[in-house]
Amino acid sequence: MNATARVVVIGGGVVGCSILYHLAKNGWTDVILLERQELTSGSSWHAAGGLFTVVRPNSAAEMHRYTFQIYRTLEEESGQPCGFHFTGGINICRTQEEIDSNAMMQSACRRLGIEGHFISLDEAKEKAPILDTEHMIGAFWEDEGGHVDPASATQAFAAAARQMGATIHRHTPVTATRQRADGSWDVVTGSGTIHAEFVVNAAGLWGREVGRMAGVELPLMPVEHHYLVTESIPLIENLGFELPQINDNETGCYARQEGVGLLLGAYEDKMRHWAKDGTPADFGHELLPDDLSCMEWNFEKSVEIMPCLAEAGVKRVINGPMIFSPDLSPLIGPHPALRNYFCANGVMAGFNQGAGIGRVISEWIIGGEPEIDIFNWDVARFGDWADKKYTEEMTRYFYEHRSEKIFPYQSFDAARPQCKNPVYDRQAEAGAVFGTGFGGEHATWFAPVETKACDSLTYRQPNWWQPVADEGKRVRNAVGLFDFSDMAKFEVTGTRAEDWLNRIMTNRMPKPGRMCLSAMLSDKGRMLGDFTISNLGNRFLVIGSYAMQLAFMRHFAKYLPTDGVSLRNVSDALAGLHIAGPNAQALISKLADHEMDSAHFRFLDVADMSVAGVTGVTTFRVSYTGETGYEMYMPRDRQLALYDALRREGESFDLALAGLRSLMMLRLEKSFPAWGTELSPDYLAHECGMMHHVKTDKGDFVGRDAVMAYGAAQERPATFTVEAGDCAIWGDEAVFLDGEPVGYVSSGGWGPEVGKHIALGYVPPDVYREGGDYAVEILGQLRPAQLCPAPLYDPDGARMRS
Repeated sequence: MNATARVVVIGGGVVGCSILYHLAKNGWTDVILLERQELTSGSSWHAAGGLFTVVRPNSAAEMHRYTFQIYRTLEEESGQPCGFHFTGGINICRTQEEIDSNAMMQSACRRLGIEGHFISLDEAKEKAPILDTEHMIGAFWEDEGGHVDPASATQAFAAAARQMGATIHRHTPVTATRQRADGSWDVVTGSGTIHAEFVVNAAGLWGREVGRMAGVELPLMPVEHHYLVTESIPLIENLGFELPQINDNETGCYARQEGVGLLLGAYEDKMRHWAKDGTPADFGHELLPDDLSCMEWNFEKSVEIMPCLAEAGVKRVINGPMIFSPDLSPLIGPHPALRNYFCANGVMAGFNQGAGIGRVISEWIIGGEPEIDIFNWDVARFGDWADKKYTEEMTRYFYEHRSEKIFPYQSFDAARPQCKNPVYDRQAEAGAVFGTGFGGEHATWFAPVETKACDSLTYRQPNWWQPVADEGKRVRNAVGLFDFSDMAKFEVTGTRAEDWLNRIMTNRMPKPGRMCLSAMLSDKGRMLGDFTISNLGNRFLVIGSYAMQLAFMRHFAKYLPTDGVSLRNVSDALAGLHIAGPNAQALISKLADHEMDSAHFRFLDVADMSVAGVTGVTTFRVSYTGETGYEMYMPRDRQLALYDALRREGESFDLALAGLRSLMMLRLEKSFPAWGTELSPDYLAHECGMMHHVKTDKGDFVGRDAVMAYGAAQERPATFTVEAGDCAIWGDEAVFLDGEPVGYVSSGGWGPEVGKHIALGYVPPDVYREGGDYAVEILGQLRPAQLCPAPLYDPDGARMRS
């Protein structure tokens, strides 16, 4: 065994073998994969191997498509058959909501050129003669559907990697991983120790155990999962062609042809966890005791649309363990608590996603960053709050409810509440409907007395549409009070603090008592964050997206000097409140021990002050609503006192409580971008309109060379008003010009003051034209849209500066 390697991959399932393959394919051949037993042990060998590409979000669709396409060439490249079947796929639609869901996916996938379209029930039966369409009202066809043989596909990745110079050691369990002071790793096995620059945990069912060797607890939990394979079915024997993959999402079932029978899998409505406390060390190619009674309902619903199942004999039943994260999506990327340690865990659909994950991990290791934004799968999206209890409850919920739709802005009741802000009870008493993000509860809107305080679930306008608009109008015409606790907050101090911030941020650091807006870029010039940065004389306060805080810390750590800079994540130590509206200045002037008129406290000023007798309130003159506004941050134990004072004194100023949704609607009227929609690593700074916060003349900063080498922008931001009627715009809808798809919506909603549906999005520069014949595709229909070259509300920004 080699004593050194650039990368050691732990785990010989499809994901580990794909990572090894992609590293070698990109020129890193000094790489080793360690497998405790045989390749495909654990979950890979018993997977169903189904493939589909029409999925949301776009990052997942891109990973699925890349994986699908690689199977076309992998057999030839490796010399190893992988059992690739290119059959296409049918999504069964039993309800109008399922049709709407597929229409939304169809529109979203236009951005990537992934083809999917509705077909008639007659055409569905032609493509899959086993279908009885009586229980269907529609069918959606995706071109890139099919399946692979799990063991063969895994071996194909392994064979190709070996041919390019990578090394695989079977029957070599890892017993310890120890990090050296320089960030490299010693990977200990019974056959010797390998010193590696990077470690990748792709250990599948043993991902938790391998993580614990490095001192981290990954939010993963194994579950049992059933599928069955039938005996020969005469109708299939006589077809003369292979059936497409059949997905019945409303019953949690999937089916494909297996020989001349069917493979039918189900996400049971009563799931069972397995090995909660740890995967047995000696588990390998075993199965778990089967119990078809747990998928009885799923089977009955499948017989409705595939009657041949009723007479088919069962050849074998597979009940194998799979390991999931709390939201059933993979955990991939550099672990934020460790250097040079990558995760590729919790991959539910390894044969649908494995090649994409291999590509992304290899890009991240070799190039320092992936080529697409994969935060929805990033291991950094979960913090310490995602403990064992949370993981168990969430995996149960999402597994058992997999047949249910996920609607826009939907929150889930499982494992809640996690973390409540001090004002939580006050807001609940006032009718707040809460959402959750990064483990924290936040008020999304406030239900009037006559409205039930919960979200209706729909793809059209929900029950909160008008109340949220009313909140926005009160902000525009009086003053609104928001809880602003759920922000990522970092305190930076030290003699070199300003120099360091100038190094990692694109804007010039503000003078004492002032604040600035800044982007943070990767080395390749991609957006990694947008922040408000305040200079308080003795410290800087850096504020960004709450959910991104561990990802931010991971990036900060790459450039943090050994001395002269102290960095603290104070996201949970500080609570926040925000008031905004034309009456905001009068309200805060009444309460603050500081001159708050515009002559003494200008737009983008910042100061520590007392407000309503609450000391230590760091107050910013800034607002995401476009109105005069003040953000206030204080120790958590002081938030409630300030909140009560603002409400009490605010009565005379017509103060209204407002939630996150009205904030997000108000910013649409200003064409303000939001992180995760208009801003993400998918964009370069000059593509997403951030260049006014990028100061290339200030000296060197991370990403500056890439900025100076930017070519022509491939797309540019665009704001539209849309004639959406009683529908709604949520994001990912395709934008058409002259009847052809040219762009996409990144986010949308209702403008409370302008009274119009608004869509923010992107189009190529050469199709950005005023007066163009634009349309936005909403639930399969093209709705007329008008390009707006300036913000719809207060385009000069006079109100927030006055």
